[in-house]
Amino acid sequence: MKKTSLILLILGLIFGQLLIFTFNLNNGFEFHEVLIKLIPIADYAGKTSTALYLTSTILGYIAFVIFGIINTNKVKSPTIFKSAIMFSGIAIIVAFFEFTSILEDLNNSFQGKYFHIGWLLFFLGIWIFSKKYLSKK
Repeated sequence: MKKTSLILLILGLIFGQLLIFTFNLNNGFEFHEVLIKLIPIADYAGKTSTALYLTSTILGYIAFVIFGIINTNKVKSPTIFKSAIMFSGIAIIVAFFEFTSILEDLNNSFQGKYFHIGWLLFFLGIWIFSKKYLSKK
């Protein structure tokens, strides 16, 4: 489980923050470009922006959701249970936000909203990982 958790965290960071594929779906799949983004740590546009394309960050957020769910075992790790629940909740909310953007693009009503917090989720995930697997018991 330790190796799986670490792989999910790394995949979450890569696809949720570092390697971004941009595309649109409203007139069929239309690929734009691949971006490598180290910064910003967090970026948000709640309703509209000039970035009228979707990003592949939902793949990273799905990896973060799976990581969070794997680590929410109250019996095996009661000390980090609340943190893992909080992490999972945040990841689910952000993944849902990105999913609604996909639905809006399919319905031709997408106005460029996005919610990128890959670094923040990664750092919180590293903290959970270290508490669960690396701390001395």
